[in-house]
Amino acid sequence: MEIETRKLQLIGGSSYMISLPKDWVKANGLKQGDEIVLEIEDSVITLYPKGFKEDIKISKVEITDLKRYDEKFLKRFLYALYIQGIDEIVIKDKRVTPKLIAKISEIVKSIIGIEIIDTRDKIVLRCLTITDFDVYGVVKRMSQIVQTIIETIIDAIVKRDYSFLSELKNLEEDTDRLYLLAVRQEHRLVKEFSSPAKWNELRLILGIRTVAKLIEEIIDNLEDFSKLLAKMNEVELELSKQFLMELNNAFELVSKAYFESNVELSEDSIQLLEDLENRIIDKMKTSPQMSIYLLSICRHIKSIGEIALNKSVRESLEEIKEKEQKA
Repeated sequence: MEIETRKLQLIGGSSYMISLPKDWVKANGLKQGDEIVLEIEDSVITLYPKGFKEDIKISKVEITDLKRYDEKFLKRFLYALYIQGIDEIVIKDKRVTPKLIAKISEIVKSIIGIEIIDTRDKIVLRCLTITDFDVYGVVKRMSQIVQTIIETIIDAIVKRDYSFLSELKNLEEDTDRLYLLAVRQEHRLVKEFSSPAKWNELRLILGIRTVAKLIEEIIDNLEDFSKLLAKMNEVELELSKQFLMELNNAFELVSKAYFESNVELSEDSIQLLEDLENRIIDKMKTSPQMSIYLLSICRHIKSIGEIALNKSVRESLEEIKEKEQKA
């Protein structure tokens, strides 16, 4: 980011004028008579060429030379394009073959909203989802999956039936897709909220991404933990059930604290999780495998509680500031 200082000039006795950098005008393909949009918020004015925000919302990229063709690279490459907010990906590579199309087709099944719409001498992928989706809604859905998985594992312990736990993999994959969707939107909103006047919104968006990542890690740990149940003894199973019930209650409190920006509830949930963390650590020597996963889950939930507390305090300060300005 380059910062310049320019002087305000009075023209005609009642209007003010400021000059624009020549390089910026050229870089944006502007000429005399073109329209510039002024976005005014509090004491900050953001200038951008007319149509600039439309360009952000609908972006395309053309790939003429894929560096590699193995499935692992293609998956990472397409994921990276997706989370950058690209709406249309056109692959015009010399090696567009039925095999390559099949590989890409399998990869896009794991990405929400992306579809292959053309395979004639090129591969065209387009995002068909609404760009302005509710990012909070995505994270709430991820939170619901956490509780569904915990309740499913508890039910398996109670019934001593672990045959259906393999189905948790589907929920874990759903979460991965939702996380990619959340990161994609975060990239879009960072572009829109890059002005100083919108730094509060920017901090909020970055916080949502962190929460989404923590939830994804919780679900990965839960899925791995479920694979241990069949090898546990009766004491470990009963301990696991008790700890999972407490973790489920704590996660519910943390989620409510985060989405409602509740300072007291955030603090209560952190204290609850600190106590639970210490009790899990106490079992580390006798049941190390069980304890490692549960401890990781507990600490991830506590991290969400700390984010919830920071978010709540920041929003409380903003409310106080608004009241002082109105008074």
